[in-house]
Amino acid sequence: MLRVSDEGYALFNLVRRNAEQTRDGLAAQPCAMMRMEMETSAEYLPGTAKLIEGPMNAILRLQQRLESKAHPQTKVWWERYLKHVIPFRGVPMADIRAALHSWLKDEAAQRIPTHDDQKRLALSLIRETYAEDKLAGILLLQEVLLPAGGLTWQQDLPQFAGLFQDGAIADWSTCDWFCVRVLGPLAEGEGEPCARALAAWSSADKLWQRRASGVAFVNLAHKGDRNFPGFTTMLLEICATTVQSQERCAQTGTGWVLRELSRAEPERVVAFLEANARLFSAEGLRYAIEKLPAEAKARLIARRRGRPR
Repeated sequence: MLRVSDEGYALFNLVRRNAEQTRDGLAAQPCAMMRMEMETSAEYLPGTAKLIEGPMNAILRLQQRLESKAHPQTKVWWERYLKHVIPFRGVPMADIRAALHSWLKDEAAQRIPTHDDQKRLALSLIRETYAEDKLAGILLLQEVLLPAGGLTWQQDLPQFAGLFQDGAIADWSTCDWFCVRVLGPLAEGEGEPCARALAAWSSADKLWQRRASGVAFVNLAHKGDRNFPGFTTMLLEICATTVQSQERCAQTGTGWVLRELSRAEPERVVAFLEANARLFSAEGLRYAIEKLPAEAKARLIARRRGRPR
């Protein structure tokens, strides 16, 4: 008779809990590890909970590590803060990072030896249900693959776009982490062609991909054209497109980008805001003018309201 280890039962129960989360509507799409199970990696032996070794098991083992560090109070706080748009385990950032790197050390040699293997697992983690799983995937891209030269914009931007298109990135927290930790550093390293490919996302049909087209550059915007000639014009063209959307996170994303760009090009940002002030929500404009002189702030607020000043 086949005996199942404690780890096997734990893995089986974790699969079941993730399936229940998806069934109960907490995920926008079936969790990636269930898809991986069906498509490529693991199968159950009849009458047992034993899993054949495969990529799904590697993800499950990381999820076990994350779950062991979960704090109910942290879970409640984050879910309230994000208005329950995404479920949390309740794991602090330091513990996510520690769990990821210890997991990589244990798994890398035999199970995920190549950059392509690691990239597939990172994308699968971002397609998982919980915020911490997504962040672990983002950290894998940022802290392992980017420094090792394991990402190229020509190959990877289409895959990253797929994360937005299929709903794997569908909240502001995951979107912004992905932007500042992966997309921005990738654009900085790969240069103008990558940046302009990201800029094309400004006309995407998905809100979060449109937001990412600008927010990806928030840590580069303060350098203006020192990034490359034409960078400021590119960023203003992105904002001219994204400000057309009235969704709150499109507006605040546009304002955030302009705020950072105003550190390098205040006159050009003011000119842009004067031409487009009435397209901004009050909140979006407040973001955009934060670092401008008081007189310019007052003039732009009045312009948005339709009053001359």
